[in-house]
Amino acid sequence: MRKLIVLSMVALSCFNASVMAKQDTLPYCDLTKNTGFLSATSRVDEKLVDVQADNAQLVGKGTSIFKGNVVVKRGGQELTTDRATYNQSSGIVTAQNRMRLRDKNIILDAEQAEWSLNSDQGVLIDAEYLLRRSHARGKANYVSKNGASETDLYSASYTTCLKDDNFWSLKASEVNLDHKKAVGSATDVIVRIKDVPVFYTPYITFALDDERKSGLLVPSIGSSSETGLDIQTPFYWNIAPGSDATITPRYMSDRGLQINGEYRYIYEQGNGEVNLGFLESDDLKSDSDLINPFYGKDRKHLSLKHGSRFKSGWSSYIDYNYVSDSAYLEDFGSNLSLASTTHLKRGLKVNYNGSNWVFKGKLQGYQTITNTTKPYQRLPQLMLKGTVPDHYLGLSYGLHAEFTEFDHADLVAGRRIHIEPSMSLPLQSAAAFMTSRVSLKHTSYDLNANTVGLSDNSPSRTLPVLSVDTGLFFERDMTISNTSYIHTIEPRAFYLYVPDRDQSDIPIFDSSMRTFHFGSLFAHNHFSGNDRVGDANRLSMALTSRIINPETGKVHLRASLGKIQHFQDRDVVMPSMKKGTRTDSDMVAEVSAAIAKDWAFRGELQWNPHGNTSNLSALQLRYRGDKQQLLNISHRYRRDGTSPLNGIEQVDISGRLPISNQWSVVGRYYRSIREGSLLEGLAGVEYQSCCWATRLVIRDYVNDAFDQDRNLALMFQVELKGLGNFGKRTDALLGRSILGYDQD
Repeated sequence: MRKLIVLSMVALSCFNASVMAKQDTLPYCDLTKNTGFLSATSRVDEKLVDVQADNAQLVGKGTSIFKGNVVVKRGGQELTTDRATYNQSSGIVTAQNRMRLRDKNIILDAEQAEWSLNSDQGVLIDAEYLLRRSHARGKANYVSKNGASETDLYSASYTTCLKDDNFWSLKASEVNLDHKKAVGSATDVIVRIKDVPVFYTPYITFALDDERKSGLLVPSIGSSSETGLDIQTPFYWNIAPGSDATITPRYMSDRGLQINGEYRYIYEQGNGEVNLGFLESDDLKSDSDLINPFYGKDRKHLSLKHGSRFKSGWSSYIDYNYVSDSAYLEDFGSNLSLASTTHLKRGLKVNYNGSNWVFKGKLQGYQTITNTTKPYQRLPQLMLKGTVPDHYLGLSYGLHAEFTEFDHADLVAGRRIHIEPSMSLPLQSAAAFMTSRVSLKHTSYDLNANTVGLSDNSPSRTLPVLSVDTGLFFERDMTISNTSYIHTIEPRAFYLYVPDRDQSDIPIFDSSMRTFHFGSLFAHNHFSGNDRVGDANRLSMALTSRIINPETGKVHLRASLGKIQHFQDRDVVMPSMKKGTRTDSDMVAEVSAAIAKDWAFRGELQWNPHGNTSNLSALQLRYRGDKQQLLNISHRYRRDGTSPLNGIEQVDISGRLPISNQWSVVGRYYRSIREGSLLEGLAGVEYQSCCWATRLVIRDYVNDAFDQDRNLALMFQVELKGLGNFGKRTDALLGRSILGYDQD
């Protein structure tokens, strides 16, 4: 009986198992507290029946009547009533007065009950139940269980609200449960809010376990300036144990009907996902005084991701993406990073990971969806890396070998071979370390097209790279506010020497100038890729200090400071860049600190000590209280000319402020100070109770930092906990916009 009620009521709580809402139970919302659930019992004898009562009377052969404080225990279950009849031969227990049946997961109260302990058959009249796991309760006027395979319930209800709060409930006139197939069905299903019916279906089916079940998911309704009224009605199809699909018709009043589909699969050697969408004839003629160039045209997208795992360390991954036009992601995407995408990846990767060797093979292309230069295609790229650590005399050996065929319709193309053997001697103790390393970089090219401006079709370059990395560890005990900590001082020095080689006849396939940060102090090349190797004769010096709790290992403060001292000019630069003549680099600093229990700070700063100017900074202050308070304040700045990226200055403030036990306000202010434009403005209010929640969010945003066409969206969501969500989903949006929102 216990499993019957648990499975039936949980099943009634949703259209199918895949739409169960996450139970965000507030501390005061546990309706199962202090209600008398039995504790878990081990080694229970399922055959032993223990009956206790104030009075017992034998009225017939094997039939007994028990009166006063009757307690029947069997197999981790307990039945209590004032009067019960028990037939030992048939195993039938009849409770004439109000009874209670309970175990560790459920409590059942009924006016009358007749139950066969031998055949697991019986009926309950006017039953009420309480579930521990789902914090749910409900009623069933009549329950009939026909053995272990089938159960019928009549006039059944379900809710997660507290006893005196019937904000919502689900009711069904008849429910049939097939326990062998783990499938149930219900007729005349009504969802009520404050006794007002808001949803009805004459018939539904659902799963009785954690297995997925085909069926309609909760619709999504919203509105935005990009789409107009936006209604999505997804249908979930449980194809097989290892595959499923979601088909979502999406009606947009301004654009028309779009069909989206998602197919997922998983098997022993891999998994994958296919997403596609099709909008026949975009109905939007103009958008904010701008003519829609795709009016009347079909618009579509396709995404395929597939990963395979083979034996002996081999694996593969396919990533293919396609959109029909350049504005597809902007028109149908929902966040700034997606809409700002300029290239869609298309590629195949094959990897091998061994104990000492790694092999990677890649075929990579792109779909360019904006008016930007298309990146090089790699057709193919083969890379082999290996290490042999702690060999003769403690030496470690390494090898990096790479072959790449670069293809481009308009730029110079060809193949590149790069080989870099290396040898290092790592020495380490508890107080110090030193690693000496030498490598030889050899790169050769065979160019076959568009070599205008290059004097050699087969350039090559061979360079030795020498480095010494050394550091010390000092630590001492310290006490702050009667708490013991370990304070460390960790100086580090890194020397790098790379001779100068003229590389002007070598094309730029995949190299670029790396953004300078603290990790750059210890890099062997300040260029990415293998087309440029920067000349260097420099010494990097850094100092790191940490404050550590020795009991927990938590680092409460970490501060680092460093710079590079150059002993010669840097002649190897990217085209159109000036040679490096400064004798030192910018100072770089990093700080992360747990200021107090709920406060944290992170910062990165890069400044020029000669001009006393800041070239880059990223500062973030974060507060996270124990009552779901959130505050994030960040400022990002990058001066023009300090990196390959354009300069920026942005401020981002977001948070959530509870104003009572149930009400909270949320918001985000994300502004580009440099462009003088608001990237995203978000304001909302949310209500959270024990059994339901609602959120109203207004969002004003752009799809690109330079986009003057603003979008306005209004989203309203109602969540019935234990049932599902109605309206436009806002929790995913708030999780992206407000750091830490989805972690509570």
